[in-house]
Amino acid sequence: MEVKFDLVRIGKFRKDRFSEKIIEENADSLRTNIKSFLKNETCSHRDNTVHMTIVIPAKGYNVKMVLQDIRDFKIRKQLRERFPNFIYKGNQSTLLENLSNRIWRT
Repeated sequence: MEVKFDLVRIGKFRKDRFSEKIIEENADSLRTNIKSFLKNETCSHRDNTVHMTIVIPAKGYNVKMVLQDIRDFKIRKQLRERFPNFIYKGNQSTLLENLSNRIWRT
């Protein structure tokens, strides 16, 4: 199965570049873990692709995933069981307000 990710940053960049590096590594780690977990799974959709949103927080270093975007309930349940501490539980409106924020410093 192929997994495609969208990133949303809540808030602005941190002033400390070391903190930004930690967040970037955490996001890459979560993406890698999800891809390897779903590598041998099959999706109920015809293109066998799952689209997922990763949320970068305004405070802290814990990157989260949004499960509401995933249409396949079996995949959603497996992700909920495998990654219980990485599920975004905030408002969907917060994500929509922050869609245009830049993700990483350049």
